[in-house]
Amino acid sequence: MPRGDAVLKRTRYDIYAMLIRVIIVHGYCPLTRAARSTNLPVDRAKKVIEFMCERGLLAEDEEDGKRMFRVTVRGNQYLELYKRIAGLVGMPIPEPITPF
Repeated sequence: MPRGDAVLKRTRYDIYAMLIRVIIVHGYCPLTRAARSTNLPVDRAKKVIEFMCERGLLAEDEEDGKRMFRVTVRGNQYLELYKRIAGLVGMPIPEPITPF
């Protein structure tokens, strides 16, 4: 890591917000696309997404035999609160990496 540049670690809350934003952009999103777009290993993304599903931020659907994830109302509420808090403290909101 370069010492001259300020490298900020992502918090779990940043990761939740990034996953929600990626899934909103794609509508329905499979695990691998969500993982790639947020620069997370697939196994870690799977754990985070399962946690978010348990908490009602995301919902899992099956489409053509594939597991797809979508954002719930509660997930949208989380993202709005995240943006408001980030704005209050002057924190930059990390952009997801969208390869498409």
